[in-house]
Amino acid sequence: MAATALWPVRDRVRAVIAYVRDPGKTADADTGTLENLHAAGPAERYVSGEKRTYVTCLNCTERDAADQFEETQRLWSVILGEDRTTGRVSYHGFQSFREGEVTAETAHEIGVKLAERLWGDRYEVVVATHCDTDHYHNHFVFNAVSFVNGHKYGDKRSDKNAVREESNRICREYGLSVIEEPFGKRRPWQEYAAAQEGKPTLHSLIRADIDRAAAASVTAPEFFRSLERMGYELSLYDSDGRPLRCPALRPPGAEGFFGFHKLGGREYTLEEILERVADNYRRRVPFPESERRILRAYRERYQPRGKASGLYALYLKYCFELHILVKHPASVRQLPFSVREDLIRLDRLDAQARFLAENGIGTVGDLNAFRESREREYGRVKETWAELVRAEQRKETARDPERLAGVKEKRAEAGRKMRKIRQEIRLCGEIEERSRTMEDRLQLLSKEQILTDEGREDRDEHVFERGGGTGRPHDAGRG
Repeated sequence: MAATALWPVRDRVRAVIAYVRDPGKTADADTGTLENLHAAGPAERYVSGEKRTYVTCLNCTERDAADQFEETQRLWSVILGEDRTTGRVSYHGFQSFREGEVTAETAHEIGVKLAERLWGDRYEVVVATHCDTDHYHNHFVFNAVSFVNGHKYGDKRSDKNAVREESNRICREYGLSVIEEPFGKRRPWQEYAAAQEGKPTLHSLIRADIDRAAAASVTAPEFFRSLERMGYELSLYDSDGRPLRCPALRPPGAEGFFGFHKLGGREYTLEEILERVADNYRRRVPFPESERRILRAYRERYQPRGKASGLYALYLKYCFELHILVKHPASVRQLPFSVREDLIRLDRLDAQARFLAENGIGTVGDLNAFRESREREYGRVKETWAELVRAEQRKETARDPERLAGVKEKRAEAGRKMRKIRQEIRLCGEIEERSRTMEDRLQLLSKEQILTDEGREDRDEHVFERGGGTGRPHDAGRG
């Protein structure tokens, strides 16, 4: 199995080439300590004694590779009348093998073949195999400007896909394993940080809904119907009715679709999910333990006391609906995605609810009055801060170190007050906007609960009408 990557180099090409051809990295660590010699010509490698170094150059020489890169760029700049010496001047990539799967010699042989097939007929290339780690890996550095026609390397997604596909093709020729699908891509930083802190993310909410639907289904159509009842829109087939290569789903209220294969690795591809559905013979808890654990931490932090009213009561009710607070844990029901999406913003909801309670804000009028008072206070503190800045800049203050230190301390204190007031004013705006959203979503929840109750009544009525018989009069023991 070989993983590949490729990225542009905008400067310091000499340093990159020096790094990849470092004898300390390219010398075979399993042999002796005899003198090392690198390849002196295109597609040649020399061996001295028992210890080998693995560096091969295509269309250039190892010692002068950087100079030849620059010479090609200057030549085509003159011929084409366009500057080819700036921007992306070269590319650096690697091909990494699984530990113990190849020898250094085989790894280098594969790397040279890959470079020859992809770039050998148009670009100067340096191929180096690093042997200083447990897994052998090839480095490639090639000129961004072609010596054939002066065109710059495209660096499109298709070019990177071509590197991976050609690498897989050569690995198959050598009987090595390949990565069929490029899973394990980097997640967005926000999602990674939230996962590290144990907070829910948009992807985790979608995965939780998929888990629920899969746990409640034993056939593919039943699984799809479960997702649709949750409000998801599915994209599984093209206009001709053929299955899509990358099926996707869209949560209620979302702008775009999410590919199944991008939700969390191989286990959330549609094939794996349907395999799980087919093997499913038992029901799971309707609210995954991971989410319950996250919410439980918030319940321990936040236990409201006393009777609430107005905006504070609205926040408490919304927290109950989100299951942050639970009166009867055993009766927790499934939430629609549009409401559970606010689980991602638990910290903000918590901060806003605490703010309302601490400042005794019960109505929108109270909120507006509080915001106006803080805005007036902000103006007074800002004037004080500006006066302190002017005092700090005066010559007489600068001549007195003790006085200057006192002015700076007062200015810093005024700055801290301004930041605190700005946060409170921003919270007021967020609460005003969030309260309107909460009312709409609570109405949605009420309507969905009515529909759910009506469906349950219809189902129960159907069960009672059917009677208690099995419909199998010829069972053993029956007359």
